Amino acid sequence: MKKKILTIFLVLIAAITLGACSANTTAYLDASQKVANWKGSKVSGQLEYNVEVKNPETKEVVKMKFPVSLTGEQVGKDKAHVLMNMDFTNLKKEIAKVSKSQKEIAGLNKDVPDKIKMDFYVKGNEVIMSKDIFALGNESFKNIKEGYISIADERNGLSPKAAQYFNSEEFKTDLIKLMDLASKGIKQEIDFKVEGNTYTLNASSDAIIDQFIKSADGVMKNWDAVSTSALAIVDKAGLPMTEEERKDFKELNKEYKAEDLKEAAKGIKEMIKGSNISQKTTFEENKVIQDLAMQFNFADFIKVSVKGKVNTVKDENVKINFPTSVKKLTTDEYMKLIMPNVTLVTVRVNGEDITFEDPEALPKIMNDRTMLAARAFYEKIGAKVDWNGKDRSVTVTKDKNKIVLKIDSNKALVNGKEVALDSPAVIVKDKTYIPVRFVSEAFGYKVKYDKNDGMPIVDIYNMTEKELEAKLAEIEKEENYKIIASMKTDLKDEEVVKNLKDLYEGEELNKLLAAKADLDKNPELLKKYQEENKKEMAAFLKEDKEEVKEEKADKKETKEVKEEKVAEKTEKSAEKVAKVLFSVVK
Repeated sequence: MKKKILTIFLVLIAAITLGACSANTTAYLDASQKVANWKGSKVSGQLEYNVEVKNPETKEVVKMKFPVSLTGEQVGKDKAHVLMNMDFTNLKKEIAKVSKSQKEIAGLNKDVPDKIKMDFYVKGNEVIMSKDIFALGNESFKNIKEGYISIADERNGLSPKAAQYFNSEEFKTDLIKLMDLASKGIKQEIDFKVEGNTYTLNASSDAIIDQFIKSADGVMKNWDAVSTSALAIVDKAGLPMTEEERKDFKELNKEYKAEDLKEAAKGIKEMIKGSNISQKTTFEENKVIQDLAMQFNFADFIKVSVKGKVNTVKDENVKINFPTSVKKLTTDEYMKLIMPNVTLVTVRVNGEDITFEDPEALPKIMNDRTMLAARAFYEKIGAKVDWNGKDRSVTVTKDKNKIVLKIDSNKALVNGKEVALDSPAVIVKDKTYIPVRFVSEAFGYKVKYDKNDGMPIVDIYNMTEKELEAKLAEIEKEENYKIIASMKTDLKDEEVVKNLKDLYEGEELNKLLAAKADLDKNPELLKKYQEENKKEMAAFLKEDKEEVKEEKADKKETKEVKEEKVAEKTEKSAEKVAKVLFSVVK
């Protein structure tokens, strides 16, 4: 299913989930529209963020609290300014408490100020932001002379035709018609409560997910009418959509599987149990008061809460002074600045991909040289890695070969002989990085580097190039067989071909179609790879024979016991994510 099609569908379901077009929601939207029609307004508010992250192994908890104040102005429907003041004083103190490195604390104090201003401007389709937002911990942006940055791309933003339509009464009428069709026969459990001019919306994560499922089922029952109405809006706005995409959208109900959605919802419910949102909005003649509250939980490891109040006051004399010192960047230019040293490098040994479990030990490109974390990589190929803290050196030993590299030194010892280096060993975030070509070649390996359109591939091998090419071709063929075998497990033949053409193109598509032809001719080969897929999935989910027995016994268990097991499995799967997030926060 293509992203654009899925996005339209999910937005539609989300809109229905949070109130659809009930009488109360319609009244709320009408009141909001009146505010949007003001010629000008001023906004002010206070928010407080509380974040709690627990290490699933040590149970160590990092608690962070930081207040945010905001002010702003809006002129008409296409000009706005928001200034957010964020106070990181408490956050830095809490992180410093759990940090075991004075170097980390010093870096934190250097890179993160106690307070920061985040300045945003909107002018039509252009968004302008203060440079300080980007310069936080990123030296690349500090070199920009201008005080503000605008990320402009002709592909982004709405066309004048679309903007005019979306601001019209016609769109409002069309949208209400669409929502009425989409919510036909759906009982709304989540809706605004109205007391005078005050609208209150409270919803738990369980209620939102349950309503989402009901909404999805209801929309699919009315899909012919709903999709026709939605496509009419797309046409009136002049949004780009190919005939193939229109056809896919119209036939979305054929791909929808209610049971799959319900099954996925069970896990999500457990994962975010206890999460909720609350909004209270009071519309006065020339003022709007909003009280906001949100609680988001991720298993038992992450808790985020936001509370605050925002006031909007009508002021038709308000003016916005847009900055004149603005650096305009394309999306590509922006990405190069925000990730100047981040390059996704694939490392293969004799054709086999090497997996780096530690996100802090990924391969890096430094001064046009590929550098690998010594222990994370060389121990995988049977080498021994030793660190000497006294002279800050790393020793890598494999078979009869021994290499000693000193940090920041352009010389190394290879089996006792001094050799010059074109790139020294360095320490990055407590990881020792050494040049891959020098060390690998010293151990008798060959090294081949492929730029691969900005996503480099480094091949380290101790075979001939022909043998390597044959090995890579065989691995690719095996992977293609697995892809096709997986698709053929659940899809009809014509659906497999359609999905392949949607997802792949060129030589990659041709190879997959060839793999499909092979498996079509050889049922035994297909069965082999389907079995391999099952085994890999079982290993991934850590499903052994005992777990299979437990699943069979589930039928005899009480509802409470089943729920406990679901929660336990969910918690285990969440631990992996929590470990990474905990290290990121620290």
